[in-house]
Amino acid sequence: MREHKLLNALVYFIIIITVLMLSPLIYKLADAYSNSSRRASVSSDGENVSERNAKTRKYTVTDSTIDISGLRNTDYGTLSLIRANITDGGDIILFCSARLEIPIPANDEDPHTRPGYEDIVRIASIKNIAVTGEDDENDDTEDNVPDGAVTENEASGVLEIYQRPVRNNFLESLRDNDYIFKDYGDGTFFLSNSRTAFLFDIFSMRISSNYTYPQNYNIYQAALSNNKDMLALATEEGFFIGSFSPSMPLNASGMKELIATVTVGGVKMSARNPVWSNDDERIYYKLYADNYVRNAGVTTSSPGGNEQLTALDCNNFLFLDNDSIFYYFSSSTETSPGNSFRCGYFNITEKKMNEVMKSQVFYSDIAVSSKGTHLAALSKNGNMTKISIIDIRTKKLICSSLYEDISDFSFSPDEKNVIIYGRVNNRRTLKVINIDWTEE
Repeated sequence: MREHKLLNALVYFIIIITVLMLSPLIYKLADAYSNSSRRASVSSDGENVSERNAKTRKYTVTDSTIDISGLRNTDYGTLSLIRANITDGGDIILFCSARLEIPIPANDEDPHTRPGYEDIVRIASIKNIAVTGEDDENDDTEDNVPDGAVTENEASGVLEIYQRPVRNNFLESLRDNDYIFKDYGDGTFFLSNSRTAFLFDIFSMRISSNYTYPQNYNIYQAALSNNKDMLALATEEGFFIGSFSPSMPLNASGMKELIATVTVGGVKMSARNPVWSNDDERIYYKLYADNYVRNAGVTTSSPGGNEQLTALDCNNFLFLDNDSIFYYFSSSTETSPGNSFRCGYFNITEKKMNEVMKSQVFYSDIAVSSKGTHLAALSKNGNMTKISIIDIRTKKLICSSLYEDISDFSFSPDEKNVIIYGRVNNRRTLKVINIDWTEE
């Protein structure tokens, strides 16, 4: 009897030890199951870009050359294109440089006095674009176009020019790529630099709202919220948010400090390049050490919710519209060994980097579509510059083109158009690459 009791006690002891040893494994399995279930329950609208399954797509690509010859002779003189953007509806927004004559003062009686000139920005648009050279809609051969084949067209539209010049240093900001542009998809876009900001109505071709910065702040950038009722200000003094209304303009007394600028070991740490989350509850930013990007961060729109995303171990990253981050590594020289380019998505919830693509190609500049679906990247091809548009998840080359040089390129908000301003056959050319696809 005593032997049975000892045997039972030994069995119980072995069972207890086994359970204790397996507990961590059971916990991890349960946690993994919980996380996978949670991710599976998220709708496609809220799904993190790095968690979607890559699907096979058949792409149809159309290359349209836009007629911009009208810029040479306008009521405001000759306009030189600097930056171009395209809306979901296909309207093209042009930021151009121009020279504005400064009249001779009426009291100047010197006959040798000549008018002066001021370099300014003019905003223009091309609307109601008509495309020639497309296949007939009723042509049965259209379905036989190979996947990724490019149909080339010519296109022209109605050129409209905003009558007032845009000053406040925007010419230098556009040339230096030191500005914030946001297309709201409702016929308005927001533009800001270190001096001022405004909301522009494309349909009526006028500035619908001006945003005057509070005095005594040295501004880096400003970003308007999705609801258009708050302004995030990245300044030398700190990172602020301000609310306003038509009856109450933005002023210093209405500013709330979210992040203080601090100096550590002689290095000034400041939050810059604000980007609002979809629900306006958070603001993403780049943390700078002096003038160098150190890492990414996110803060709530009320004080006390700041967090540095130190798990994102990369200095090159872009904030996407679906509250995720696209990051990339690119070699500093074309002859660097190993992979010259690699990229992925940073999962903000799990604080995890998920690499999705590698390439031996050296890319000197990139743009990513708003939801992180497509990558447009520049590389050298002999004496030419090559732009490649790639499906990031499937690593599929959608299309590519050669230019003598490329000055500007960007995606439309809906990811279906890429606008490219560059030189082809020694001529400045504006092209729109329309990308359409079907899931297979």
